[in-house]
Amino acid sequence: MQPTAPLDYAPVVIKLLQGVIYSDDPHWERLQSYLTPIKEYFSKIGLQVQNYDTEGFAYLEQPDPDPEERTEPLPRLTVRRPLSFKVTVFCVLLRDKLRLFDASDATGRLIVSIEELRDLLQPFLPERNNEEKFRQEVKGITNQMLELGFLKRLSSQDENYEVRPIIKAKIDAEMLEILKKKLENYAN
Repeated sequence: MQPTAPLDYAPVVIKLLQGVIYSDDPHWERLQSYLTPIKEYFSKIGLQVQNYDTEGFAYLEQPDPDPEERTEPLPRLTVRRPLSFKVTVFCVLLRDKLRLFDASDATGRLIVSIEELRDLLQPFLPERNNEEKFRQEVKGITNQMLELGFLKRLSSQDENYEVRPIIKAKIDAEMLEILKKKLENYAN
């Protein structure tokens, strides 16, 4: 039996299985062109394509099983990672900063320096007498945010980061308000 040729959108399927696709990815246009068959392809295995074309990103999501359905639950393909308190705080702070950036007249991407990240986190991390330990802690949290894909290090400037729009999908406006209230209570 002759092997069949891969689908025209096979590279996009593979990229989605690897993670988020952004509009600057060479596969972005193909994703937009083949969006319907790609969605149909993934729906057959219980995954959904979340496509934010105006924001410029897309990713796969595996919905929670419906307890009413009598079908066998599917194993998890996409990993759910519980976030530490500090990473959650950082996510909320960055998401709020992105909300403010979007509401302003600014255009382009939200770029933050390591100093801005330190200033954001300062009120929420325990006071320390050792500045170097604080810097290392912020660096560690920043690295976790890089791994999660919420930040992207700018290659030309080592200490500047782009806040990735995927954070909007993971923390929507309603959840942002809930988490901000919890943070305010914590800070007080």
